[in-house]
Amino acid sequence: MLLSPVLLVSQVVCAADAPFKDVPAGTALAEAVEFLKANNIISGYSDGTFRPNNGVNRAEALKIIIAPLVKQESLAQIKQTTFSDVKSDAWYLPYVEAARQNGVVDGPPKKDAFRGTDPVLKVEFLKMLMLAFKEDPNSYSEIVLPVSSDVKDTSVWFYPYMRYALSSSMTMISTDGLLTPQKKLTRGETSLLLYRFLMYRSGRRTQALLSEAETEIIIVLGSMQDQNIEQAEYASARALLAARGAHAKQPDQPIVQGALKISESFRSIVRAYRAGSSKLFDDAIALCKESWQQAERARELSSGLENLATQVQTLAGKMAESARQAKAATAS
Repeated sequence: MLLSPVLLVSQVVCAADAPFKDVPAGTALAEAVEFLKANNIISGYSDGTFRPNNGVNRAEALKIIIAPLVKQESLAQIKQTTFSDVKSDAWYLPYVEAARQNGVVDGPPKKDAFRGTDPVLKVEFLKMLMLAFKEDPNSYSEIVLPVSSDVKDTSVWFYPYMRYALSSSMTMISTDGLLTPQKKLTRGETSLLLYRFLMYRSGRRTQALLSEAETEIIIVLGSMQDQNIEQAEYASARALLAARGAHAKQPDQPIVQGALKISESFRSIVRAYRAGSSKLFDDAIALCKESWQQAERARELSSGLENLATQVQTLAGKMAESARQAKAATAS
């Protein structure tokens, strides 16, 4: 059985009223659940509520992902599974077995149990979602950078999925600068992740990604002013991933091309700052030059990036001069 990762954008809706009485109208969640409801991916309860704060277990999460991709008649033919903890009368057996057959979840001999009643974690949901829709978790594999204080080990199994989630604007940092990969998800959170993923696949998250890249650049500037190089490095990596994600979908738009260049420029200036702090003055000077040139290219591509280009070029000039002075002082 093969899953069919179709683009589910047949019914894009802009409802004035909230789709459920406990989901406030005009919110990002209302937009997400209305779309998913219109496309028969989710449903609410008989009392007209959605209960967005309710937790989601692994079985429920997998159904949300698998149901749109496989025909009901195919599911009806699945009567058994190799998972030892999925009973023959479990409502989710067909979804779990369809997912196992298509490599969405690991089964025996690697894993004997599915743990359907366990809460689904953010990283688990991201992995199942990407594999079900045949997205390559190694997209942007040339970017192997820590992206937050709770996602700084680039060797962990879930890093590629978190990297893709950032490049598709599925997730972004919280107010405390975290990405919470091990978070237990709610119905509202799974809906937002799925909706953003589907919108990205259909090329409808470009503006969100550009806005996210700009937000991260502002964090870079603030972190450098506070001399917090680690947070500046995280934010510059996230900005670069957001810009790369936008470029992957809209590579010919000058504003997108410019946003990628300005993100590269800020990444270079952060690297220059790190090099200077490590007394690698020649590297710092070279990276400042690279940053200045990238910013100039961004300005040429889009006049809307004039302010950011000027800021990073000013910073690059000052940093390069400081590196030259420090190098001279060391030599004397």
